[in-house]
Amino acid sequence: MAARRRRKSDFEETRPWRVPHYVSYPIAGFLLGLGSPVGAFLMRFWLADPILRSLWIRHELQYNFLFYAYMSIGTITSFIAFGYALGLRSEAQRVRNRVLSARIDELHLKSVTDSLTGAYTHGYLHEILEIDIQRSLTDKSPLSLLILDIDDFKRINDSHGHLFGDRVIKETAETISANIRGEDTLGRYGGDEFLVIMPGADADTARTVAERIRRSISQNGYLATVSVGATTFDGKKELDVKTLIARADANLYHAKRDGKNQVADAAAAPRAHRQAGISD
Repeated sequence: MAARRRRKSDFEETRPWRVPHYVSYPIAGFLLGLGSPVGAFLMRFWLADPILRSLWIRHELQYNFLFYAYMSIGTITSFIAFGYALGLRSEAQRVRNRVLSARIDELHLKSVTDSLTGAYTHGYLHEILEIDIQRSLTDKSPLSLLILDIDDFKRINDSHGHLFGDRVIKETAETISANIRGEDTLGRYGGDEFLVIMPGADADTARTVAERIRRSISQNGYLATVSVGATTFDGKKELDVKTLIARADANLYHAKRDGKNQVADAAAAPRAHRQAGISD
């Protein structure tokens, strides 16, 4: 299954040099507080007689030292305290925002994933596929699609019960996920059907991955096998989602009809395409 895209805030949290607000704000307060006595001194220096400025500096520091010290301590302490209090509130708000953002991400993920398998839902797969088709057209790169169906799943359900059937579906999804590429996207397309979107994969790559999945599932000990329909879009002509899925589905029909537990692609299933009225 394709990895979920990380939020910007996730990267911010991993920065080792990030300074908490309750530290950075008091530092800013110290600098602002320091500006008060320094600003007062510079203003009085600018208003002093230019000829007597050197003498004025000695006189000012000698007779008004306590005034500047009081102003420095008072304003700096006040600004630091205010900055610390503001920093605590800001840091707490930042944490709340991060928690809220994570909660929103979690709810979004739940809305687009299947609760049993964790694979993406039917509707979300269509959205991803539309984006990948447009990317394929733009980059002139191949895009492959696999549709996998558990063979004789009704018989498995009837013989062993629905709980065992759910376990077979879940194990099948996990096996598929373990055997696809990192950039591929896995979704549950129907009750016992799965769809794998493979951006950048040519026909040979798609068939290799499909065969690897088929072998792994047939050896997992859950009395289940899968038939796989594979198709590849070359990215050269306009194509819609329904047509691409129909191509893969026609190849799946060919695999089912010819004995199940096998992979069929366009090269192996021209007759199925003719029967379905679809051409690659």
